[in-house]
Amino acid sequence: MTRVHQATGAAGRHDAVTGQMLAYDELLRGWGLAGGAHAAVIAPGASREIDKLAQLAPAPDDVVLIHYSGWIAGMGALLELPQRKVVVYHNITPAQYFWTVHPVVAVVCELGRERLPAVVAGARATAGVSAYNAAELRAAGAPDPRVVPPLIDPGRLAYGGVAATADGPLILVVGRLAPHKRPDLVIRAFALYQRLHAPDARLVLAGEPQHLPYRARLEQLVEEVGAKRVQLAGALDDDELALAYSEASVLLSLSEHEGFCIPLLEAFHAELPVIARPCGAMPEVGGDAVLWAEDADIAVVAELLHLAVTDTELRAELVRRGRARAQAFAPGRVAQDVRGLIDAALA
Repeated sequence: MTRVHQATGAAGRHDAVTGQMLAYDELLRGWGLAGGAHAAVIAPGASREIDKLAQLAPAPDDVVLIHYSGWIAGMGALLELPQRKVVVYHNITPAQYFWTVHPVVAVVCELGRERLPAVVAGARATAGVSAYNAAELRAAGAPDPRVVPPLIDPGRLAYGGVAATADGPLILVVGRLAPHKRPDLVIRAFALYQRLHAPDARLVLAGEPQHLPYRARLEQLVEEVGAKRVQLAGALDDDELALAYSEASVLLSLSEHEGFCIPLLEAFHAELPVIARPCGAMPEVGGDAVLWAEDADIAVVAELLHLAVTDTELRAELVRRGRARAQAFAPGRVAQDVRGLIDAALA
């Protein structure tokens, strides 16, 4: 029986690519196709369902599905396998953001983009998780890349407890503390919003720091701009993140580069208004359900935050649009896209 073996460069506890690999694995098990999940590097705390890439041993008729988001040592062995291959491209952040912050990550990104054409050349079928990513695949030589959005479980972050009593508006940011996501702009915009409109406002940045010295810089920035009630919360487990979504007033993203941005869909499911910059794949994900901050003007962002927190009718409309937008990425629809991608490789 043909099986589909998944592989990626690095697997972690909270990163989106690992989450997608595990979500795919559940689908593949239901179809009787699962061959296991593998990674060249497995971080502490990652799922025990993920094995080392060196243990990957597909049969001749099997398929190897590569989740690609950067180049890690050891991945070259994947390209040498004779089995049919599928590539799901999650995008690679431009290395320029990391050279002065975390050079090791910069190398992973630089090599990842450099070797994308070789990865694509060996694939029977390819897909980007957004049209934005599919366009990069096409530029790298993929003749007919598909679009297969991420699999999102609406119930994963459903909060079943009692919501805490409101203690000032909570502005929530979800994602790695990394330079391209511009947490520095978030902190500056929040400080202005707090000063002009909501002295009791809170800011929670939920995400693992890319590098501890970078986190220290952000902590220093909080002090410099005079922001109060700011929490660099680190990566949150599902129950903690569900609580944060339930308590939040707004989800904010000022990122400069996104290949998809799963927190947008999480916020839609949590019925939470969203303010974001229209970069990368964000507009195709958020559509008309987001208040778009067209530039990096923190004064504009501060006013949008005030509007989204205080305008009841606007909040209700954003929630309604978000609910409708989330349906475009319903798990059943995405599962059909995943199956179509795999069938294309098997054909």
